[in-house]
Amino acid sequence: MKIVIVGSTFPLSQEDSQVPWLRETAGRLLRSGHDVTVIAPAFRGNKRHTIDGVPVKRFRYGPAAWEILTHDSGAPNKVAKSKLLKLLTIPYIISGFISVLWHLVLKRPDVINVHWPFPHGVMAWLPARLTGTRIVATCHGAELAIVRDNKKLSAVLRWLLQHSDAVTCNSSHTKSQITKLCGADFGVHILPYGSTVPEYVDRGERRDPSAPKLLLTCGRIIERKGLPYLIEALPAMLARQPVHLVITGEGDQKENIQRLVAEKGLQEHVEFAGFVSNERLGELYRTADLYVHPSIHDSRGDTEGLGVVLIEALANKRPVIACGVGGIVDVIQDGETGVLVEEKNSEALAKAVNELLNDPERSALLAERGYAFAQSHFNWDRINAELVKVFEGSRAADPVSAPATTASPQVS
Repeated sequence: MKIVIVGSTFPLSQEDSQVPWLRETAGRLLRSGHDVTVIAPAFRGNKRHTIDGVPVKRFRYGPAAWEILTHDSGAPNKVAKSKLLKLLTIPYIISGFISVLWHLVLKRPDVINVHWPFPHGVMAWLPARLTGTRIVATCHGAELAIVRDNKKLSAVLRWLLQHSDAVTCNSSHTKSQITKLCGADFGVHILPYGSTVPEYVDRGERRDPSAPKLLLTCGRIIERKGLPYLIEALPAMLARQPVHLVITGEGDQKENIQRLVAEKGLQEHVEFAGFVSNERLGELYRTADLYVHPSIHDSRGDTEGLGVVLIEALANKRPVIACGVGGIVDVIQDGETGVLVEEKNSEALAKAVNELLNDPERSALLAERGYAFAQSHFNWDRINAELVKVFEGSRAADPVSAPATTASPQVS
């Protein structure tokens, strides 16, 4: 098949670690024998290039210095804080529309896979219909949060989804939001992602047992990640034992988190690693004593659509503590594949961390169960095969959906 993928963010170079799950999806489709092209916005004027053999067509929507809508902390977080960036969405959509139309007319693909269908569905729907291209819309949750409190925008997204040939999403939580918008009988395929970092191999890496316990948290440093609650919980952890927290990633909340760390005098216990390579990330996962993911519902009502970093942690046999919000419950089943705690509750977070760090047998059991679950439910070959079925117009059976989990996000 000829496949075009449209989205707001795609790696800017071979070394760029952003949206690794989308990069992996495109690369696997290409390696499966499909003709794959990505259309994404330019960032600070960057031009067309190739990632893992996949051509990436960049559309320009302003002077290079202004092209900052995407990447880093993500467009929704940026637009919410800047009137200028809100205005940039107009040339963004117009330029994207022209780019998609031009490519579809020349390439005549079989399918166009539109990620974050608001606003990218606006760019893609008419070009797809004019060229007879099948439209598959893929929701991640952020687009639903954007339109939630705006009736007009909600109507636009509803129309775009209802007039797509198929709709996929990353979790049962995102599916529930789509059916709330489009109706209970609206068909949605749940197709999550797998791990994109080197998975568990016992390489003999051992940390000094006398060293502080290593806690790891990954992802964009944005409001919905809930990092202030983790920082607030650190003193209660340190009162029980030495710990060292590594935070990877960048985002618009980084300075605020660094300020909070300084105010509490925790600088020697917290490390901001920034964006790290897949190899370094794999090393951090393998050597961490515990992976902690304190995600919340942010001030816009947005929360974790799935939590791919949780899958990465499970795939590296790490015990996990997370908050039971959004799509996280598809990955972490309380007491089975990890521990769930209430969001925005630093006391509960500290208690759960202390209990697991002091119970190595339970930690190891959770890690083993989580690893087995990741291998079976978040298997890339299986996910890729189901995605191709959707692209072809077949009915996907949603075999990668997580089984039902307990409703109460409490420490087991």
